[in-house]
Amino acid sequence: MHRAFIIASGGCQDGVGSLEALQAVTEQVATAKLKLERLVIDPLSVGWDAPVAKNHYRSGCGPLEALAYAQTQLREGAFDAVLIEGTDAVKTGYPREERQALMEIYGKDYPITEAYTDLARQFCHEQGMTFDQFRHLRDLVFENFRRSAPEKSVDDTWFQPQTELFRGVDCANPYTDYTGGLLLTREDLLGKFNLPQAAIEVAGVGIGYAQGDGVDYLDELATYWHLEKALYYANLEAELNFAEAFNQGKALLEAYTCYPVVPLALLLQGQFVTSWQAIPAWLQKHSLTLKGGMNLNRAPWNLPALRGLIEMTQALATSDKHLGGVQGNGGLGYKQGFAILRRNA
Repeated sequence: MHRAFIIASGGCQDGVGSLEALQAVTEQVATAKLKLERLVIDPLSVGWDAPVAKNHYRSGCGPLEALAYAQTQLREGAFDAVLIEGTDAVKTGYPREERQALMEIYGKDYPITEAYTDLARQFCHEQGMTFDQFRHLRDLVFENFRRSAPEKSVDDTWFQPQTELFRGVDCANPYTDYTGGLLLTREDLLGKFNLPQAAIEVAGVGIGYAQGDGVDYLDELATYWHLEKALYYANLEAELNFAEAFNQGKALLEAYTCYPVVPLALLLQGQFVTSWQAIPAWLQKHSLTLKGGMNLNRAPWNLPALRGLIEMTQALATSDKHLGGVQGNGGLGYKQGFAILRRNA
């Protein structure tokens, strides 16, 4: 079995960033006449309920599902290289009415903000916490994001309540344009490339699925047992305990931060903490994200985890830490993914 490595990455948000290194190494794949597979993360325009085309992935967990597939195919030698790519212009590519309609994935009368508020209520019930205790943790989570992105300013109006449990700053804002990609290959082919930075190993990927999504599955979704499953398999494959390594200062983390209930569940199910009462102290010591998460370091619709993987790959190339963890979360959380990346000596 071969090991899979990320050999190039790049992203561009609202015209800022570069894809040149990614394109240059992708051209090397073509020049060497290697077998390349392309995997695409669907944009908002495709529609939530449309049939999923071959080699296409959808939802906030889609990039992690694509990474898991790429890793499997490379390990088995089915392909020489895999390119995972996504583009979406949520900010400039849609009339306001069309964009709003496409985002009504649970129906016109049940916006995503209300769906996640209901999920958070059920999560509080599962954890034995009051809504006031949840709101306190919510505030601490956002302050944690701000410490990772001190240059990002936030208008005071975003601190106004949007639902019973969320303010504007607690809701990820996808109104941005982004394009990005990851190029992977097998370890036996690494010598064929002139790489712009260190290759990063995909050490482990775990995916967990609930039985369904939406309001009818809130009881199950709020337990986040399928997130625990994703973390378990990622750790098993990587032959380590990521939370333990992270808490010891040996790793970087990019939690999925669409709403605060998701990173809170990650801390609990991933055993970063032993109880929700321990979360405030943990948040004072550690960072949930590299650059402020989806709330301050935005990416559109299905692409935040792809951006997270890209930026984690780039961060590991220069960091003194050798491990990185990236979470994916689909829909109301019915798909959960966790990837462990590793920079080898």
